[in-house]
Amino acid sequence: MVAMVTEPADVERRATAGRWVLRGVGVLAVMTVWAFLVGATLLLTGSGGTAVSTVVAVTAMMVALVPTWFLLRAAPSRGWFMALAATVLVAVGFNLGGLGGPSLARMTSVGASLPVATGAQLLTVSSVENTLCLQECSQVSYLYAVHDSGTARADVGTELLARGWEALGDGAYCRDRFGVRLTDTADPAIDDPPAPPPGMELLSVATSRCGES
Repeated sequence: MVAMVTEPADVERRATAGRWVLRGVGVLAVMTVWAFLVGATLLLTGSGGTAVSTVVAVTAMMVALVPTWFLLRAAPSRGWFMALAATVLVAVGFNLGGLGGPSLARMTSVGASLPVATGAQLLTVSSVENTLCLQECSQVSYLYAVHDSGTARADVGTELLARGWEALGDGAYCRDRFGVRLTDTADPAIDDPPAPPPGMELLSVATSRCGES
């Protein structure tokens, strides 16, 4: 008689545990698929690697709380589970926001808005696109001929600081995860750089992701 009473109870407990295991797997699956979709969107659009993209990624990941709630709404401690899920989603979104780098179009836009030294002559423009940032990020390099490279670097650097760029030292500047590097030689990304006109010197202005510049 005891066996007849306890056996159905054991079966019910095992069935309940099995259902919660499936719900947990469902939550993980939802988060994984949603993180993949958000990350793929950032990479394909080239909108990653900025402070704004981090906010967008975190906000997008929080959408996954909706299906998570439906899966966990019957849990006795659903409040704690939802808090844990929210923490995980924020952390994933924060990391996704820094994934990859800006597109070539955005780098070109940043480069076009940079100050130009007085009397500088644009010799050539070179670009490299890599939004995945596996080895290097997208970069646009401008090669100018200037009358004095030291003065030109100082003038451009002063204007960058006035526009809110942060000086990192050695001709490097950063703002909102975009980087600018000023050198008095042709950037390595420029193939077969032209020589400056007689009496002039070179100034290279390269834009890339901050930290890569």
